[in-house]
Amino acid sequence: MRRDSAIESSHAHVTVSSGHGHYPVRWWGELVGTGRRLRIVRSLRYMVAIVIFGIGIATVAQYVTHGGDFQSIIWYPGRALFDGRDPYNTASFQHYYQANGLFPSYGPIHLWLAVIFAVLPFKVATAIWFIVNLAGLTVLAWVITRAIDRRLGLPAVIAVTGLLILSRPGRAILFAGQVSVLYTLLCYVAWSQVRTRPWVAAVALGLALGKPPFGFPLLALLLLQRAWPVVRRGLGIFVLGSLPIVVWLSVNDGSPVVLWHNIINNMRYTDRSFSGRPGAPRRIDAASVVARYVHVHVGLIAEIGCFVFVVALAGLLLYTASTKPGWPLSPDVLMVLGTVTLLAISHQDYDLVLMAWPFAVALRSLGHAVAVRRRRSASTSDTPIVGPVPRGGATWRLAMPVLALPALVASIIPARDTLRLLDLGTDVGSMSTLTTGCLVLALVGGAIAVVFHHPQEDAVECACAIRPGTAAPFAYGPSVSSAFAARRGASEE
Repeated sequence: MRRDSAIESSHAHVTVSSGHGHYPVRWWGELVGTGRRLRIVRSLRYMVAIVIFGIGIATVAQYVTHGGDFQSIIWYPGRALFDGRDPYNTASFQHYYQANGLFPSYGPIHLWLAVIFAVLPFKVATAIWFIVNLAGLTVLAWVITRAIDRRLGLPAVIAVTGLLILSRPGRAILFAGQVSVLYTLLCYVAWSQVRTRPWVAAVALGLALGKPPFGFPLLALLLLQRAWPVVRRGLGIFVLGSLPIVVWLSVNDGSPVVLWHNIINNMRYTDRSFSGRPGAPRRIDAASVVARYVHVHVGLIAEIGCFVFVVALAGLLLYTASTKPGWPLSPDVLMVLGTVTLLAISHQDYDLVLMAWPFAVALRSLGHAVAVRRRRSASTSDTPIVGPVPRGGATWRLAMPVLALPALVASIIPARDTLRLLDLGTDVGSMSTLTTGCLVLALVGGAIAVVFHHPQEDAVECACAIRPGTAAPFAYGPSVSSAFAARRGASEE
């Protein structure tokens, strides 16, 4: 009896035909089984990711309409503009709106955000801002997963988003309705696009100047990188975007002179307030640590001096890094940019979200260094190392990720649990000091990597760490592009 032509049978070999030929049935069964296992693994990945995300959402769901700082930095300032008042006038602002605190000395361009949300009812505006912050954390999770490994997919993004929600800065941002996620993303855009898309970086700079603790260090760092077109365009965007708000405020105050006096008085009041003064419990910048333990009043001149010193140190490191290939986005330079921004000028503990990308590349660098050492120790004939090997190999590469780990841990573990674990008490000021010390360690690690990293190490390490014909899991942006190009050129020759 003849069987169907598509299926041929024999006692020894049963085959299944396809467009590519005949395959044994036992292979087909193994293929089906492998596909089922892959689907099960994929489903488990999604389940774990959704559980982590769900736990994070469950812990912050009560903050959807909480308001917090959202009232004093976005919604009430917008209402003040519509009511014909000046949010920079601290006495009037606190009297009429009973704001929780005061409107900080943000740039006038920031008030466009206040105008947008002030047209909505408070509960609706708060809920929308909560969703905006949650979306921003999701974008940060995407940045993190791309920095660690480009092959990580949607489950990893979902899981990292949940971890960000559960972290110290993420939870504080969603609780208080802060704007740190928005300004963090603007800094990331400016850092990454300054060489490839200057106009995009300029727009990010102009908007980031709306919050001086983010905008001023970003402006100084771009000046140190000699990105003159970006700086000029960014300042122009800031001026043009601020001008209508300044005119609006001048009309509300009666004259530009009154507005200027209100802004100056607002800055002085902020400098003396409990939460904004140097040494405040939640401030993590370098000047606050000095004020907290030296027990002297750190005035505006001292803060400016601290800013100049830290930024000058960053300038020296950036100048050193500029002689290395791929320096704008290298992991050590990213660590310098993030830590200098937080240490140079007034920052609260929730601003640690700025370190999400630098911490991600630190983990990637740690994995890279471990892979290099394993490949060096188990070198085989099919992965030869071309050219001289620099002394020390990946030793200096380990400095930045290892010294950044304490700051990463301090950013994730809740403050009181960390202090209790280290027997340092339970006050917020001690945790802020500990965080500042960890950031200094991370800056030292970045400095060591910048100064001692050999220009040939990228190519040599990539030749050691990656097998020919496989994907490059550690490649990102231009930071190692020259190394991979050198390796490809060597293989072609």
